[in-house]
Amino acid sequence: MYTAVLTSLVLAAGSLPEAPATWLESELRRRDTTVTQWQIREVLPSHAAHDLRVERFEVGPLGSRTLVLVHGRDSVGRPAVERHWYEVTGFAPRVVMTRPLGALTTVTPEMVTLSSVDVMAQSCAPLSDSASAVGMRLLQSRHQGDALCASMLGKVPAVARGNTVVVQVKAGSVVLSTEAVARADAGVGERVLLYRSPNGSSNSGGYFRGVVTGPGEVRIDE
Repeated sequence: MYTAVLTSLVLAAGSLPEAPATWLESELRRRDTTVTQWQIREVLPSHAAHDLRVERFEVGPLGSRTLVLVHGRDSVGRPAVERHWYEVTGFAPRVVMTRPLGALTTVTPEMVTLSSVDVMAQSCAPLSDSASAVGMRLLQSRHQGDALCASMLGKVPAVARGNTVVVQVKAGSVVLSTEAVARADAGVGERVLLYRSPNGSSNSGGYFRGVVTGPGEVRIDE
């Protein structure tokens, strides 16, 4: 979820942290102040040079596995680098689903809630405010407890495929209203394909197109 940009810190004399993990936690807290709990555990321990004179730290792309490079000089003054890999988890309140939902579902307040989420384990940045999800449409199916990201949401179209819409047919000064089923999504000002079943003995059904004028409304000019 974090950008894959290398950053580094040149350490002033007398300000060296006790270990790379200490510096990493400080860097993580600086980058995301909403995380309430960080857990950092070193994996694949580095063959550390005990006589390394540390000059700066550098962190790679942040994620559940994060690399910290320790730059410095060895006992004879040659540049040296230690590599430390850490398993990182960070828990913060984020928007999650309260129930399983299919794609194209419009999100309502009872479908989402705030819960503690490991933000480092997510493939995208989960939302921190439920209000930003309500009224949007899911672009993919989600399970109960899944975190919700902005990339998983889209705007609800004025006319949605499969929904019944009101169609106004204008012929000169005469305006007639009927209903039809949209065969595609469309926004205001866009043309949309519609279908209307024949009504009784009438043969006025079939496919036709109109222009979307508002939510659930289409106009046809003849």
